[in-house]
Parts: sequence; structure tokens; C-alpha cells
Amino acid sequence: MNQLSIALKVSQLLTLEHTADLSKPHEACALLLGKKYENIYQVDEIILVSNKYASEVRFGMDENELLKIYKYAESSNISVVGIFHSHPSKPVPSETDKVFMEINPVPWIIKSTITDEMRCFIFSDVVKGNIDGIEEIKMIVVKD
Repeated sequence: MNQLSIALKVSQLLTLEHTADLSKPHEACALLLGKKYENIYQVDEIILVSNKYASEVRFGMDENELLKIYKYAESSNISVVGIFHSHPSKPVPSETDKVFMEINPVPWIIKSTITDEMRCFIFSDVVKGNIDGIEEIKMIVVKD
């Protein structure tokens, strides 16, 4: 089986980085819309979402805002293919993230606002030595 990966454009990566920087010290968040092809989640659109908690250590998205985004995605024949948020620490899933990753088994991109590193993880049903069922996946950045 090929390794899972998520593909996004340079401009999309820059948007996520800029959003995380502007949100400091609070966590930023966004939904990534697109399609899944074989083992690649292709990001076609980023929708920035405000952190309803305005918190440095957690994020949440307004349910009404989420509903509108999911309806938009459905009407556009695309899906939520990823979730983005920033951490004021290492770019690894928190215990809270892990719970929500199991409920939302799409790639989760996490950007550290301390180290500027960005990594991507997904909840994996088939765990082969992965801690807590979480697997790191490759991020592919392509030209616009």
C-alpha cells in the first residue's frame, strides 16, 4: 500500500503559515477542502475559521459556521480533506487533538508558532506500531 499524503500549493501553504502568525498567541484554525485520489488528499481550497475559544491552548469551530462550510463543500462536489491548526508548542497532536482526530479521520496539519515547523498527521484504523493510532503523513507542496 502506498503511503498517505496531502498535497497543497505553495500559496496555500503560505496562507496557513500567515494565518498562524497573525493569530498568535491564539491557535489558528482552518478547513481544507478538496478531493481524495487514491492515497493523496488534494487541497483545492482553504477556508479560514475563527477560533471560537480565542485560546492559546485549544481551538474550536462554531457549529453554524461548520454547517455552512459542509453545505458549500457538498454543493461544490468537494469534501473536507483536512483540518489545520497552530500550536504554541511542538507541531504534534495534543491529547485533545487525538480524540477529535479519531472522530474526523482526515489529515490534520499542525503548525508550531514556536519553531515554525509544520507537520501532518492522521488517525489510522490499522495501527502498525503507531502511538495512539496516529500516523504522520507526508506533505507534498506543489507549484501554483
